Amino acid sequence: MATTLQDQYKTRQNESAAQINNLYDKQNAAQANKLRSQFETNLSNKQAELNKISPQYQTQANTLAANYERRRRNANLGAMTSGLASGTAQQQQMALANQFGTNYGALREQEAEAINQGNQDIANLRTAYNNALVDARAETDAKRDQELIKNFNTNRDWLDTQAANLTDYGNFDAYRNLYGEAQANQMRNVWISQHPEVAFQAGMISADDYRKLTGKAANSGYRSIYQ
Repeated sequence: MATTLQDQYKTRQNESAAQINNLYDKQNAAQANKLRSQFETNLSNKQAELNKISPQYQTQANTLAANYERRRRNANLGAMTSGLASGTAQQQQMALANQFGTNYGALREQEAEAINQGNQDIANLRTAYNNALVDARAETDAKRDQELIKNFNTNRDWLDTQAANLTDYGNFDAYRNLYGEAQANQMRNVWISQHPEVAFQAGMISADDYRKLTGKAANSGYRSIYQ
């Protein structure tokens, strides 16, 4: 079954647009996979760093507690051997305990800050990854739009060229399908005025019309060739 020029145009447009979309869909997928791989690597590294924080600070806390206990025992032993009054010994113990509490609290605050910073780094990493995805897709889709517009214009030029070629033979059906009856008739009349001999031979105008256009009598012998 023969297809009209308009059908051919639609087929060309759909097929070429599908090729362009497929190309840029693949580019989007490839870019997304690359960004995802980078993000997962960075996330794994950040998570590993975060997981080390609590054990590292626990080691410091254990050392701090062990040093406190050693100093507390040494203070007790010193008080016993030097004969310090119980009140003085208790004050020494209280001073050691207060110092330990202050140092221990400061250590845990540092741990909490380090954990919060690690979590913030991971959140920032996720935000940067999502922004990179959006930016990459926007850049690719902008190129896609340019190619689709270029493709549309190319196919439209092809359609206009093909339709114009048909007018060489006085056939304006393609323009009628594309632009409507009124414009096609106007273009047909212009063509007839430019090609009266061919129009008369093809039976598109009468002998009187030919005489009006050319000022000459028509050679009716040509009519039999086309009728």
